[in-house]
Amino acid sequence: MCRDCDSVSFPKSIECPYCNMEVEAVPLWQGIHVCVKSSCDNCGVTLVSDLKIGQAIYSPYTVCLERREVLGEGNRPNSISWFGKPLLTSLLKPDNKKIEIHIDKRIDCDEVVILNCMDYLYGHSLLKLLNAERHLDDGSDTGLVVIVPEFLRWMVPEGVAEVWVVDLKLDEMRAYYPDLDKKIQRECDRFTSVKVSRAYSHPVNVDISRFTGVSRHDFSRKNPRLTFIWRGDRLWNGFNIIGILARRGIPGFLFLWWQRRKIISLFKRLKRNLPDVKFTVAGIGREGKFPDWIDDQRLDPPLSKEQERALCRVYAESRMVVGVHGSNMLLPTAHAGMVVDLMPRDRWGNLAQDNLMQDSNLQMLQYRSVFLPNTIPVNELAQIISCLFKSVLLVMQNFYVCEYGDVVSRAPKLIRESGA
Repeated sequence: MCRDCDSVSFPKSIECPYCNMEVEAVPLWQGIHVCVKSSCDNCGVTLVSDLKIGQAIYSPYTVCLERREVLGEGNRPNSISWFGKPLLTSLLKPDNKKIEIHIDKRIDCDEVVILNCMDYLYGHSLLKLLNAERHLDDGSDTGLVVIVPEFLRWMVPEGVAEVWVVDLKLDEMRAYYPDLDKKIQRECDRFTSVKVSRAYSHPVNVDISRFTGVSRHDFSRKNPRLTFIWRGDRLWNGFNIIGILARRGIPGFLFLWWQRRKIISLFKRLKRNLPDVKFTVAGIGREGKFPDWIDDQRLDPPLSKEQERALCRVYAESRMVVGVHGSNMLLPTAHAGMVVDLMPRDRWGNLAQDNLMQDSNLQMLQYRSVFLPNTIPVNELAQIISCLFKSVLLVMQNFYVCEYGDVVSRAPKLIRESGA
């Protein structure tokens, strides 16, 4: 781990992209973006430039307020529409409402790294927070400050110096709030040194129990769960059928009913070959009912800290989780033994971005993480799941024997430790 690589300082100056002159730069906390602001007297322009953190590691942008230009494509040109242009729009039309920020001071520090977890997408915010482990374990005396929305407060790990909770909803995160910028800068003035975490988009080797208080799946567990992860706005089909048909006036509840029927049909087929499994549905939203033999662990939002942890325990009790690709799969895959991730046809370019499954053995990781088309029929999916489910301990022994020798008796313990 490179301590200096995991955080950046605010530059004192930047180069004007128009005249190439060095101009003075000062910090600006836009929200999702952490930036520096500059004025070039030579060109008569105001510039705001991304620090290279989070998505801006790959696609840093500089925006010119007077010319209303977004400069810099990085190596991901498609990100300008959802990352670059919204930055410019937010700065041109700031939201002047007052923003509450709750400061939870835990450890006194003079020097800090700030991990900004604000984002308009749930999965992005959660993944940013997982970077906390890198900073807590880097061996330095520098304190870690995390900025989180309220819904992530419960996951902040022990050991951080301060938690700054911002009272904003996901759909409010794209805006620029001068009041929030002012308040964050005022808090930063308390420290002798402030750096900003790189907040990598996909941190690796994370001990999820430090964030949720729930350990990963124990493969020695008897009568494990097989859990379908419910998400009412993204169904098990090859395209966004709800969105298409809703525009034609066809009510969405019909397709949620159809989704339930497919899950019930899948579980009925699996029940024949997996009689000792506890079939479960878990996730957010309780649309419709399931038969009594299916354990319905779905919850309506908003969730309390206790409810969030209860869901994570369900995931950890699951030998396998099955669900449609998306941020809804992050915490399930972080805790479960295996995952079958159903990929919509337009999401294959985002393969594995919702998967926090870990294993020190690459072959075993491939076995435990299966990606299938969202168009897969029920009977075919049931056959694949049954085979994977029944064979996992034997396959684990085969893959681990070259690393650990005789693992027949120790296999469940080894696979549990390999994902830690």
